[in-house]
Amino acid sequence: MISRAEVDKLLDVRAAGPSLLSLYVQVPLDPAELRGLPAHVGELFALAAGDGPGVPAPVRVRAADARAVRGLLASRARDWLGHTVAIFACAELGLAEAIPLPCQLQERAVLATRPHVRPLLLAIQRCPAYRIAVVNRRHAWLFSIAGTEISTTVLPPAEGMRSHGFSGWYGLEAHRVNERIIQLARHHYHDTATMLDQAARASGAEPLVIGGHQDTIPQFLGVLPAGLRDLFAGCFIADPHTLTPAKVRDLADRVIRDWRDLQDQRLAAEFLRQPPDGRTVTGLSACLAAAGQHAIQLLLVPAGGLVPGYACQRCGALSSSGDGCPHGATGSVAVPDLIEELAVATLSDSGQVETLLDPPGGIAARLRHALP
Repeated sequence: MISRAEVDKLLDVRAAGPSLLSLYVQVPLDPAELRGLPAHVGELFALAAGDGPGVPAPVRVRAADARAVRGLLASRARDWLGHTVAIFACAELGLAEAIPLPCQLQERAVLATRPHVRPLLLAIQRCPAYRIAVVNRRHAWLFSIAGTEISTTVLPPAEGMRSHGFSGWYGLEAHRVNERIIQLARHHYHDTATMLDQAARASGAEPLVIGGHQDTIPQFLGVLPAGLRDLFAGCFIADPHTLTPAKVRDLADRVIRDWRDLQDQRLAAEFLRQPPDGRTVTGLSACLAAAGQHAIQLLLVPAGGLVPGYACQRCGALSSSGDGCPHGATGSVAVPDLIEELAVATLSDSGQVETLLDPPGGIAARLRHALP
């Protein structure tokens, strides 16, 4: 499971020139289609070496790096069937690293002085680690999902009634039995919630999905502490005794996708509701200016596309023309993606980066303070 710590580690890697290859490639699900993967990778290499201001014509994927990529795919592609894999290669740095990602992303190949991490940030956002609780009145199964890994905890069955097939005098005994069943279930839900709360405190807050019968899910939600209720992402209806871990994950993945889409919609709507106080900007030029003053608190970027441009080697100023800083064009070097550079600059300034399918103005930012 890719993490922000791994992204930060990659951002520390630097090559002397635009020779570090970042490849995002989709490994086919059908093993028979692996034969065509080398040719497909070659097509991506050609796109990375295309002409343009971000990738000068003399820059090409080096033969040693191409061999390293093809070697990784030849030896490990069967372990990655159906997944997008991020591969970073640079022979001069001794770098050849592959990271299978938890969700499918747009393919691309980029040559730059450091790893291209925008898709990794998207993978962390769109496919987070999360927890699942599948419950009924006596049983609970807890699942932890992180990337391709799934761990399962089966809680001991709750205490049950020996017999409730009798009604007693005027049904009073049936009423007592029913009340006892409800009380035991409530204790069971509390115990399950306590275990979830302890897990969240120990390993961090993660979205929570709840599965089970239609009547038990609201009862379980009712006993969750406030902190866990804030993490609730959604639920699915199913008979717990018919579920396998794979089916549980499939049902929960759909809930997480819907939850993430809703989060994105709320984020965009909240941005558009901001007052016109000069602390929100849209468009690439305005965001570049804000980044130059280290003013971006939240950056909203699109999921796809590369926007070539320039970065000053002295002050780090970003521009689309190469003359966007006092040092002039002589201090600027071509970069393959200004949106990537904006995202990295925002993270370096302790800001937040979120990827939306359609951010306001194509790219937008909320600022710490209004610009002069």
